Amino acid sequence: MIATARRRRLIVFLLVGLALLGGAIRQGAANPSLARDIGTLMLVLWLPVIGNVVAFVIRSVRERTRRVTAFDPQLPFTAHLWVELGPADPESLVAGRHPPGDSSCTLVTGTEGFTARLPVPLAQWLAQGQAQPVALELLRPALAVPRMTPATAFRVLARGQFVGEGKVLGASPPGK
Repeated sequence: MIATARRRRLIVFLLVGLALLGGAIRQGAANPSLARDIGTLMLVLWLPVIGNVVAFVIRSVRERTRRVTAFDPQLPFTAHLWVELGPADPESLVAGRHPPGDSSCTLVTGTEGFTARLPVPLAQWLAQGQAQPVALELLRPALAVPRMTPATAFRVLARGQFVGEGKVLGASPPGK
């Protein structure tokens, strides 16, 4: 059975209803008695609801602080890394596979990947066909820059295909 939001809500209302009924039974029953024990048991049935409430609060907070997953095209390019990039195999790459204005890629080093963008469209960089120094903007520089130290080798992933290789030259372009 698939747990949907509607089913979860129904279960929460059912458990809270049983807890209220248990509280009423417990209030009216003599102490000690079987009815009071059953009322107590029904009263604690609502405890699983606490997990649902906590999960709801966490989900609400995460939605408010939703992570940025792509670059805002309206923002200007801000260089965070100075790297040397070269296409993996210029003959095997299909230039039409990359949209004309798309400059986003992922830098893969080991088991980590960092979203980055070039100052020029990716198709234009691939068309040059040779290794060259390039400035890169990182989506999360605070996370990526400490891991992308000088001489760190990486691969460039775009549209599910490794399109290039590179190494970090420095934390920021020369002259900045």
